Amino acid sequence: MDGSDTDEAVTLLRRATVLSACQEAALTRRQLTERVDTSRTTIYRATVALEERGLVQKTGKGYLTTPYGRALVAATEAFLDAVEAVDRLEPLLDIVDHPDLVEHAHLFTDARVTVADASDPYRVVDRVMERLEGTTRSRGTLASVTSVQALEGATPRLEGTDSIERVFAASALEGHETTGGEAFADVVADDTVTVLVADDDAVPFSFAIDDEGVTIVGHDPATGLPTVHGESDSATARSWLETLYEQCREGARPIEFDIASERTSE
Repeated sequence: MDGSDTDEAVTLLRRATVLSACQEAALTRRQLTERVDTSRTTIYRATVALEERGLVQKTGKGYLTTPYGRALVAATEAFLDAVEAVDRLEPLLDIVDHPDLVEHAHLFTDARVTVADASDPYRVVDRVMERLEGTTRSRGTLASVTSVQALEGATPRLEGTDSIERVFAASALEGHETTGGEAFADVVADDTVTVLVADDDAVPFSFAIDDEGVTIVGHDPATGLPTVHGESDSATARSWLETLYEQCREGARPIEFDIASERTSE
């Protein structure tokens, strides 16, 4: 899209309220001025330009949005929803800047984002634990090393789950084994937990798919604490992450651990 195309798109966005106002019934310019709450001059210029583009048509009762115009209204609403979703995910995108997430951020139109701060550094850990406690089946990936505190909190919440499967990036698995100690051993020793490992570049970021929806987590690289948590029950977001998970899992290798959390097979 060149500069002229961008300028035209911005102009159409500004006039989308006019298109939306006369979707259901024809309105005169006076009625549009009241409905859109703008000046008569603005409405005059808008109706002239929109009629020239075939987006509205003039009838005996006023201006009526054409099917072409209604399609543009729908596209505008989808764009504005996407902008709102990306804005909401800003704290997550600041940490998880992977191209796959950037490309699909617009899918998270209903995202709930939890951010830890100095006043409550464990806010995200608590939310992750709440999700884990409320699910029976979870699949996902781990691209970062999780703090010991988070691992310790996970163990008692595994009792109500039927199946938890995680594909670890190779460096993340090594980091968990090195720093997680007994806390990591307790988690992977649970009968419900299945661990797989894949090359680092095959695991883009940490995410999970559970009973309620999907989550994406960003970790503080220094502490391993989850510091931002985005969650959604959007069907489109779930479909995307399910596809991404299968891609991660396709090249992954299963890992088994003994009671001391040492690998026994790969």
